Amino acid sequence: MRLRPTGCGVTLSTRPLEAGEAAGAARRAALSFGSQPDEELVEQWRARIASGQVIGAVDDGEVLGHCRVTAVDHWFGGRRVPTQHIASVAVPPEHRGRGVASALMRALIIDGQRAGLGLSLLFPATTRLYRKLGWEHAGALQSYRLDARRATVGGPVMRAVDGDGDWAAILACYERCARATTAAAVRDDELWQRRREAPYAYVLPGATAGTVDAYVLFAHAHAPGDWQYTIQVEDWAATTADGLRAVVGLVAAHGTVGKDARFRDGVPDRWSLLLGEPDVRPDGGMFWMARGLDLPTAIACRGFPPGLSGTATLAVDDPLLDAASGPWRLEVAAGEGRLTPAADAEVMLDARAVGPLFTGFRSPAELAVAGVLLRGSQEALAWLTGAFAGPPPTLVDFF
Repeated sequence: MRLRPTGCGVTLSTRPLEAGEAAGAARRAALSFGSQPDEELVEQWRARIASGQVIGAVDDGEVLGHCRVTAVDHWFGGRRVPTQHIASVAVPPEHRGRGVASALMRALIIDGQRAGLGLSLLFPATTRLYRKLGWEHAGALQSYRLDARRATVGGPVMRAVDGDGDWAAILACYERCARATTAAAVRDDELWQRRREAPYAYVLPGATAGTVDAYVLFAHAHAPGDWQYTIQVEDWAATTADGLRAVVGLVAAHGTVGKDARFRDGVPDRWSLLLGEPDVRPDGGMFWMARGLDLPTAIACRGFPPGLSGTATLAVDDPLLDAASGPWRLEVAAGEGRLTPAADAEVMLDARAVGPLFTGFRSPAELAVAGVLLRGSQEALAWLTGAFAGPPPTLVDFF
């Protein structure tokens, strides 16, 4: 894609990188993220380039920056919404301040909309750049710690994973849990293969043969000079009350030598529901951002509260994506939504408001106070609040 001049005397185009450009990609990534451009990193980028995931910004044949782009479904309201993942945006120091990253993002916005992807998601290293282009905080990735000896929860005892049958049940358990949350990713085989590399895997069998109500995948991590270890929970899920008690109880079972457990969950976390004291403490995390792309697809694929029905008219002030602007008529009934062209709009949104409204991370009232929901009656905003209500949007898989 050919882009207009950046304002710094550079006219950029974007294209997928080629096999011979893997070493350059590794160097840019190492400079940007503090690693070493060794052969292992080169091979990693060579594989990504071969799969068509790496898009570069090019000026007169020279690649000035790149990023990794994939299409991944996420669960919203119990249904799968196709999204664009943007990751590893890498521009070396000598090319920063020339509009390279901005040019990449502008191209990807258009590409994502044309591909029929409802949203674009990313974890930002900086917020200012992405906000200027329509992304906004739309959910959280949060880590927590719990002292093992404070996990005083009685519950059924989990057992070690035994064979492929248990792994099939783990995948099914994750999907049941993910469907009931907001924004959880539909995991591919590659991610599950990495999960299977966890040193320890435990399950709680379900009432039906071949099912599990919970699982925990973890490793032991030692701090220098510390004889105790941290239970590093790499992944977990629970779909029943017994399952959640079993997960926390497994932490308690490590209390003699295990110091604490570190795990990811939403905000607020679920483990705290079982504890008598506020012993779960936050231990790092970050917000992720979302941007609207193909809005009719996003609405048609999303699930909505089954008891809600009604309509609202809205428009989006999106100077980078005319196709998203509307005006639109949003109709919700029987758990499904539809977005169709309208003559006018009662609610006006800035492009930044679309992501957090869609995920339910921010209410229309909060967006209005922040100045990114530009107008709308109290009645319309109250209805939109109910339409996009649900569990707090959470990602536990960093990309």
